[in-house]
Amino acid sequence: MSAGTRQATRGVELVDRIARDIREGVYHPRERLIEMELCERYGASRNAVRAALIELAALGLVEREANRGARVRRVSIDEAIESAEVRFSLQAMCAGRAATRVTDADRTELTGLIDELRDAVGKGDRGRTATANSEISRVIRRISGHATATRIIESLQAQVPLNHYPYQLPDRRFDSMHEYEAIVEAVVAGDEEAALAAGYRHRDNILAALRGIRDAMAEERPEE
Repeated sequence: MSAGTRQATRGVELVDRIARDIREGVYHPRERLIEMELCERYGASRNAVRAALIELAALGLVEREANRGARVRRVSIDEAIESAEVRFSLQAMCAGRAATRVTDADRTELTGLIDELRDAVGKGDRGRTATANSEISRVIRRISGHATATRIIESLQAQVPLNHYPYQLPDRRFDSMHEYEAIVEAVVAGDEEAALAAGYRHRDNILAALRGIRDAMAEERPEE
């Protein structure tokens, strides 16, 4: 591998690591991303960090301001709602399709992921919970074999992190866990109709949670 190829690979890895931390809530909306702190955290040069921030801005995760550096882009609640409506509608469709294509190996994998999710939620580990949720969804998309839906979902995930919104409502993690349990149960059983229905219930509950947050935010705004 040439030096240029190794450098490009490290650059992609750095972008992926920072993007993952943004999506998992390590960095909060509107939080400033200080280049020297990022260099220390990720063991990267300043030039590499600057290049990563440019790429993250192109992905829609970071805002860069002249002479003021970069900060995590704040996703508006309306944008989050629109993104969730598209994402989880497509994810429900993938669940229904996965139920018609699931193999014994897939069943074993999904069952193990649900066990991991239950353990993470039971221990109050939000990072593991978010990772398990994402992995269950990813495996269901893979089983479905729907390349177009997968591409759209993953593009929206990259641009509009949602994980910090649902946790503003109490007990959402437990509700979400039960919804994932229902989806996986239907997929494992090969029940297309039930998988679709469970996927749409999950979507509707997420949308209801986000709309509740939007309404609460509207009530908190001072009158103009």
